[in-house]
Amino acid sequence: MTEGDLFSMLGHEARRRLVMLLEACGELCVCDLAAALELPQAVVSRHLAGMRAVGLVAARRRGTWIYYRTHPDLAPWAAAVVAALREAPGREVFAGDERRLKAGRRAGADSCGPRGRV
Repeated sequence: MTEGDLFSMLGHEARRRLVMLLEACGELCVCDLAAALELPQAVVSRHLAGMRAVGLVAARRRGTWIYYRTHPDLAPWAAAVVAALREAPGREVFAGDERRLKAGRRAGADSCGPRGRV
């Protein structure tokens, strides 16, 4: 991944929010991410596909569902940028995303199969 790739991906608010959730919560299903961001699943999937193409996130299939996480081989400089997002202005938006994710899990919503980290 190049510097341009990373900053291009992080230049869009939805992609920043996605990577922040993945960084904070580990591996998540597309449906969890869509619910947390209150965005259509197709929109979230499109953003994740671009992030995967540049190596920002990795994915694995489990049955019907695809689970995403920040790429485990992310270069140290890129990982530092992603980690710094937690302290950036506007983090209250992320806090709301994280609350919605946790609330959905507590409610036991099962739109994408078994809950919890996989």
